[in-house]
Amino acid sequence: MVGKVVEVHLLSGKRFLGLVVDKDSDGITMRCLPLKVLETSPCGGDIVGQLRSITGTKFFPYINIEYVDIGGEPVGFDALFAQWFRGTPLVEFFGSAAATRED
Repeated sequence: MVGKVVEVHLLSGKRFLGLVVDKDSDGITMRCLPLKVLETSPCGGDIVGQLRSITGTKFFPYINIEYVDIGGEPVGFDALFAQWFRGTPLVEFFGSAAATRED
């Protein structure tokens, strides 16, 4: 799962989209953003920079996770969320968001 883009569904009803950067016996760590941000943002707008600025690294304990959606065929996450990320592959987006924030 490390290095994959996933959607985490928490027991609280919150959902996060991001890149798994670590996984251990207690939970997973992701570079992610809340899906609520995408749901309330205009489609097709130039919001990639704003999305990068709110992307953060979070740890999700397994005890709080309802399930992890790993995406897949016939429609993957890149296709589902292309309108917000202007076609940028999500692995690249979350990778570049981390590099930008660390500089």
